[in-house]
Amino acid sequence: MNLRASFVPVFAAALAAVACSQQPASADAKQPASQQDPVAGKQLAQELKALFAKEKIEIDLQKGTVTVPAVVNAPPDPIEYLLIHRKGKKHEAMFFTESKPSVLNSALLLVGLVPGKNASYREKDPPPTLEEIEKGADPIVITPPQGQPFWMTVAWNDDQGNPVARCVEDLIGDLLTRAPVRDASFIYIGGRMASIYKGEPEVYVADFEGNLVSLCYLTPDNHLGTMHHERSRNDENWWLTDMVPAAGTNVRFSFHREKPALLLEREKRLAAEDAAAVDKPKTDAPQTDKTAPGIPAPGTDK
Repeated sequence: MNLRASFVPVFAAALAAVACSQQPASADAKQPASQQDPVAGKQLAQELKALFAKEKIEIDLQKGTVTVPAVVNAPPDPIEYLLIHRKGKKHEAMFFTESKPSVLNSALLLVGLVPGKNASYREKDPPPTLEEIEKGADPIVITPPQGQPFWMTVAWNDDQGNPVARCVEDLIGDLLTRAPVRDASFIYIGGRMASIYKGEPEVYVADFEGNLVSLCYLTPDNHLGTMHHERSRNDENWWLTDMVPAAGTNVRFSFHREKPALLLEREKRLAAEDAAAVDKPKTDAPQTDKTAPGIPAPGTDK
């Protein structure tokens, strides 16, 4: 069995291996052949384990996490992708990984993520007038992505060798607010199978394009996940905060089925900051939080 031929057989093997190892046998239930045959199930599990190891993908089924090695990128343009494969759009991505997209996606399915719907666009009918457009009317109706949320964190060692970990929300800069992104969520869409050339068999498209997690609404649905945010229509609104480590830094990029502690801590911190801002008396001179992450201008060195 060639488990690496495409996304479908990889995921089928994943399901078989997990079912074999986690579900108790039942005399009354109809079971897959891999469960009826412990040897076949064990072989599938071994092949799957070897495949994930080859792609340097770590899975924790109990915690619902998938972790891959990644590298901090040095994009010259505003960020469209939080994570890409090394063959993806490096000029507008924050991190890149060597792990194969179809195998990574199989791991995400394996820990329990269920594909949702990508954002979609349609023209307004009737369209706004030119005068209305000049006043700010949007000629497009956007339906945001819908489905199961997931979360991401990044871990690395600083210059002194000390471990550092951040949720990705602290690393994504909103160029409108000049602060780390707020009120964002990430929706898993799972990518898609399609024929790259007419008449040829379908393949997992992300294996060819290499784009994995987007910060803006992009179609078709070739990537694995997308950010849901009121400004995700704008593909030039996102940049790196100064919490992102230097370009070339090796990191551990983790996907989480459940909201991680880092995100819960961030939400608590932001709530405390909001409460303090309400209670703080107004002054003529603006005050800035020296500990808050800043956002260097795009195209400049961090």
